[in-house]
Amino acid sequence: MPKKNNKQDIKTDVNQRHIEFYNKTLDMLEFILDECSRELCRTEFEFLEMPKSAVTVIDFLISSIGKVQKGHRLALGLDDEIKINEEPEINIVEGLTENKI
Repeated sequence: MPKKNNKQDIKTDVNQRHIEFYNKTLDMLEFILDECSRELCRTEFEFLEMPKSAVTVIDFLISSIGKVQKGHRLALGLDDEIKINEEPEINIVEGLTENKI
């Protein structure tokens, strides 16, 4: 890896590596989720009798996906964007009655 001269270059490089890491992690989680889903469909059991290990795996996947999403958003700077209020402005007129309109 070439030596970086300033903090901005280092920050950009590290941030890009984080994005690549989160992409790989998300791909792995997607694969695990697909395989887990296929396995659950092939297994014969009543829904309420689902093995606790399957519930634990699903909970782990959901938690992991949430962490990857949070990391992705941070690395991509998606939460840094200022939200613009696109709702129309409403003016309230006081003291107005129906009879005066």
